[in-house]
Amino acid sequence: MKTSRPSQPTCTAIVCAYNEEKYLSDVLDALLTTPAVHEIIVVDDGSQDRTAEILRQYGQSEKVRPIFLSPNRGKGYAMAEGAAAARGDVLLFVDADLVNWNTDYAMQVLSPILNGQADMVIGYPQREIDPWHTADIFHVQRWLSGERALWRTDLLPILPKLRPSRFGVETLINMHYRTQHQPIRFVELKDLIHVIKFEKSSFAEAWEEYVKEARQILRTYALHPKLTLMTYVPDLIDMRDAIRTLYGLMRRSLLNF
Repeated sequence: MKTSRPSQPTCTAIVCAYNEEKYLSDVLDALLTTPAVHEIIVVDDGSQDRTAEILRQYGQSEKVRPIFLSPNRGKGYAMAEGAAAARGDVLLFVDADLVNWNTDYAMQVLSPILNGQADMVIGYPQREIDPWHTADIFHVQRWLSGERALWRTDLLPILPKLRPSRFGVETLINMHYRTQHQPIRFVELKDLIHVIKFEKSSFAEAWEEYVKEARQILRTYALHPKLTLMTYVPDLIDMRDAIRTLYGLMRRSLLNF
């Protein structure tokens, strides 16, 4: 059931960081200059580099509220902590490892929410040349994007499920919104650069991290079978009907040939 929305909502940006000393400052600087963002919560998820030091410096701003976790608890836990502490009506989640994030990108993600066009907006980075995007025929990357805006009241009921989800957190949020039949909008963030793991570390280390993420996503599906069935069975039915329709059209075309 859709709850009433405030006519003049406030916005909290939430940045979850783990060993992101190289990129964190630029992301925070851009958020600090975004008028629609009234509060910035940064969750340091047990970093071992200078992330905590950088965050303490930004914590001197009235607009920035730091949260320090120790040891590392995972992305799902960090996002849940940020959402629980937020004062804003709308939550804007932003990854800490974006190279050129700016106010325009923030507003592209926020505007459909603020204009009442969607209950969740997912902004997905799109580089000019991106072989991963070309190979992603099922649009997995856009569904897993960390740049998203949603209403805080919609997310609060599932915070206990988010905490142990680690990198399955976006998958869990997606399933929650889809099973509630809440409108979701995708926004292409052209030329936004989200640094991938292969650009941060060696091939072996990056591959190991991607395998870990995939396992955590699959574990999310296994732990929530009802949500998984409610989300994907309708997709399979739609796909079946689409294939039948296509087959019928092809068959009639061949018969009339």
